[in-house]
Amino acid sequence: MIDYKKLGLKVGIEIHQRLATKTKLFCNCQTEIKENERSVFEFKRKLRPTASEIGEVDKAAMQEFLRGKEFVYHFYENCCSVETDSQFPRELNKEGLIISLQLAKMLKMQIPDELQIMRKVVIDGSNTAGYQRTVLIAIGNENSYIETEFGKVHIKELELEEESATKIREEGSKIHYRLDRLGIPLIELSCEPEIWHPEQAKEYASKIGLILRSLKVQRGIGTIRQDVNISIKEGARIEIKGFQDLRNLNKLVENEVKRQLDLISIKNLLKNKKINFEQREVTDLFKKSNSRILKELSKTKIICLKIKEFSGLFKKKCGNLTLGKEISNYAKFFGIKGIIHSDEDLKKYGLSQEEIKNLKKELSIGNRDLFLLIGGKNCDRSLELIKKRILFLKKGVPEETRFAEGVNTRYGRELPGAARMYPETDLPKIEIEDYLRKIEIPETLEEKAQKFQNLGLNKELAEQIVMSKDLKLFEEFLKYKVEPKIIANLILNTKKYLERSGKKINKKDLEFVLELLEKKKITKKAILDVLVNKSIRGFERISGKELIKIVEEYKRKYKEKAISEIMKKYGKRVDSEEVLKLLR
Repeated sequence: MIDYKKLGLKVGIEIHQRLATKTKLFCNCQTEIKENERSVFEFKRKLRPTASEIGEVDKAAMQEFLRGKEFVYHFYENCCSVETDSQFPRELNKEGLIISLQLAKMLKMQIPDELQIMRKVVIDGSNTAGYQRTVLIAIGNENSYIETEFGKVHIKELELEEESATKIREEGSKIHYRLDRLGIPLIELSCEPEIWHPEQAKEYASKIGLILRSLKVQRGIGTIRQDVNISIKEGARIEIKGFQDLRNLNKLVENEVKRQLDLISIKNLLKNKKINFEQREVTDLFKKSNSRILKELSKTKIICLKIKEFSGLFKKKCGNLTLGKEISNYAKFFGIKGIIHSDEDLKKYGLSQEEIKNLKKELSIGNRDLFLLIGGKNCDRSLELIKKRILFLKKGVPEETRFAEGVNTRYGRELPGAARMYPETDLPKIEIEDYLRKIEIPETLEEKAQKFQNLGLNKELAEQIVMSKDLKLFEEFLKYKVEPKIIANLILNTKKYLERSGKKINKKDLEFVLELLEKKKITKKAILDVLVNKSIRGFERISGKELIKIVEEYKRKYKEKAISEIMKKYGKRVDSEEVLKLLR
């Protein structure tokens, strides 16, 4: 059992949520994304880092630039010249600003008198301009917090910014992006690094998610994601980008803690060890190799790196991976698919015993030494990054940005610094006094759930309905004089069941059933059949004098079995409670 308090675990979360505005943040293009739509045209671009106002170049931006990537942008019908960065941005989207201010008020944050639009340097290709426009909406204070079972988590900042372009694919030195997502309004909400337990991280993110759903936000896969900052006492701050699976956020934190603990163990193991490298190009050794991988790599260049007295180290655990796999991920930064090393089964790569023998002879590799092979167009750059990373094993955990892969992570790039932000020069500051006067704070989903419980829904049903995409439909249907519990079941269970069976159920079908229930023309047992048949025929409710007559007749004929016989014949057309009442 890990004692997270003792480890000094600190977690900070940045939640990114796309807003459901009609148009984008700095232009009038529609925000709807049509996944199967074909692009109108494509264009290419290379991005370079620029110095900030204080003359510094962000190290993460410079590292991205050194990858030498070319970006191919796919332009769609709902795009314009603002997305291509060939025209000035329009005025900030007012709808997006109002939603952001609503959230700031709900969280009791401090809102400045005027807002300054900033540029955040981003040269991974996800923005055609090489920067992302962002606005600081509000700052947290002592009253801005989320209460969890593990203690308070204070809100740090709220920003309104542009969504990035969607990465389609990577082909060698080219990365393809689609521009229809670029510029959709997105809010970024960050908290102080006060989270000290994996379960607390999950609880905090879940509660923020509920608050966000009270606002006009987009729903569905990819519309909300978390960047998670994690550190422990003897470790380092790691930023994990793009995690989307809220249900497993606790596992992501647990796995990163294990990874850092394993790296600390490796550091202690290497404390008195000197790391010596020797490398040599060995392309000619594999020109006639039977290994498909090495034969292909020999068309460019293959380098062998020998690390003296390092054998067995790459087998060590590094979280859910081996250290070898962890190091291999660094090679991928420059487009190399991976490495081959002597701490793994070399037979799976097709290396013959003769080739291994020749390789060991070439570099005088002993049994206690480790060697790795790396090949490809950018293998020199990748190898330098790998060597740098291996040397850092003696120091422990490096600060870096990592990308989420399920509940595990891989190396992404260096951590960005403060030099990546500078003021937007094409747009003025925004006075917000008039906006603040008009802001209405919406009812939270927590408040709605409580209200629905007061209407007769149990806790589970109330929570299900507030999390449902049909919440607004449920609220609209409350106008019918029908038990709210029946309406909730109709939407959450009956409708869903029929849709899974291939039946199309629209709003009019549901209204038809609710009108019949309100007028007491059908019983709740007949709901499913009426929806399927889209007709009341054969399911008309029997009540009043007609029901009294049936009850009296069956009472005489069947005595104590009357109820079962009535239900057997008229089941869905009569209300069992009404029948029981008459039988008494």
